[in-house]
Amino acid sequence: MVADDVRKAIDTANERFMEGFVKGDASITASGFAEEAVVFPPDTPVVQGKKAIENFWATVMASGVKEVQLATDELVGSGEYVHERGTGILTVRPAGGTPTEQTIKYVVVWRQTADGWKNLWDIWNTSP
Repeated sequence: MVADDVRKAIDTANERFMEGFVKGDASITASGFAEEAVVFPPDTPVVQGKKAIENFWATVMASGVKEVQLATDELVGSGEYVHERGTGILTVRPAGGTPTEQTIKYVVVWRQTADGWKNLWDIWNTSP
């Protein structure tokens, strides 16, 4: 069982992640990632490091992803690592195109750092 304060910290980080998309601000979206974080996007190369991750999210936003809704299905772990499993919906609004939604599933490994709980490893793919 994950402590309530850990769950609250991760929920807050996820809210900031989603807020970044609504505001179109990749720095907000990347703020919850550790400096040495790694993301594993589907069908593209691994992205390493917080600055590269911020640039990645900026590119995703520029491609038309305007909103992300995340829902944690499971949060387990203890000590300095917690593992999150969840689902999400990406809202894509391409310029001049028809808005669409894409359902995803994801796994995030969180690590306790001096700056709080940070996303260390993030992997996702589409879900039927």
